[in-house]
Amino acid sequence: MKTLLAADIGGTKTLLQLSHFDGEVIVQQRFDNKAYTDFEDLLTTFLSLVPASYFPVSSACFAVAAPLTGRRVQLTNLAWIIDIDKLQVMFPIAEISLINDFAAVGHGIDELGEEDLTVLQAGEPQARALRAVIGAGTGLGQAILSPIHTGWRVWPTEGGHTDFAPQERTQQKLLEKLFEQYDHVSYERVLSGAGLVMLYQFIAEQQGAADSCVSLSAEQISDYALKQSDPLAVKTMQLFMQIYGAQAGNLALTALPGAGLFIAGGIAAKNSALFKQEHFMQFFLAKGRMRGVLEKIPVYLINNPDVGLLGARLLARNAL
Repeated sequence: MKTLLAADIGGTKTLLQLSHFDGEVIVQQRFDNKAYTDFEDLLTTFLSLVPASYFPVSSACFAVAAPLTGRRVQLTNLAWIIDIDKLQVMFPIAEISLINDFAAVGHGIDELGEEDLTVLQAGEPQARALRAVIGAGTGLGQAILSPIHTGWRVWPTEGGHTDFAPQERTQQKLLEKLFEQYDHVSYERVLSGAGLVMLYQFIAEQQGAADSCVSLSAEQISDYALKQSDPLAVKTMQLFMQIYGAQAGNLALTALPGAGLFIAGGIAAKNSALFKQEHFMQFFLAKGRMRGVLEKIPVYLINNPDVGLLGARLLARNAL
């Protein structure tokens, strides 16, 4: 009996799934990383949920939020080290591979159904052109996909760390404020969970409400904006969507993904209604004489938060 172990290891949460080779799920669990000292501790907890008859695991693929340099990697936004050799000694897993988390998302796209996608712009799809994927969560991930005869090759990038470029006066003020704290201001500094919290504080200051506003989490800010119960949250999400759309447009101009630009990540999956408003696509298309080029690119929002896990499972299966 062949079993597959897939993991999507982010900066704040980890998704783990054990399945049969045919895709039938045996156990799947979500974990908050802050509750565990390291990945080994978390994996021990997960595998304790698995009946002994399913061991050893035939193949595992772990998607990690970090650039890969070999068989040992440290996460970008968490002080965890994932060491394949150490894990194979500690746990009953025959084969383990690592992949960048957004590379896993890229591989997972073909595992999605139509119900997992929201069309933000139909464009003019080209079947054998490039794809691109962008997603804000704990950080800002980006990847490019090129077609091959059996599917897609995924090229992970660190494009989320490119320089933040303001597109209007409020964003210019934001950049000036951030330069007071940081030597380098990237898009990830703004387009992330922590960035959303920072934006809320910035909007409060701009509105003269810094002393009276309460501290909110990223999830609360987006929830209040959806409900329109907090004017500061509404303005914050509008600014967030404008900057997000601009950077997605930058990626689209860089890659020219005629087969589609896909928006992934936890923020997208939870806030599709906000993406359907005008702010994201308005700034996506605001590229001057290149607007016509971007109007031809299909833009999809991924509603399935497990797309990275699906990609990791696919790669674990392909390794056998």
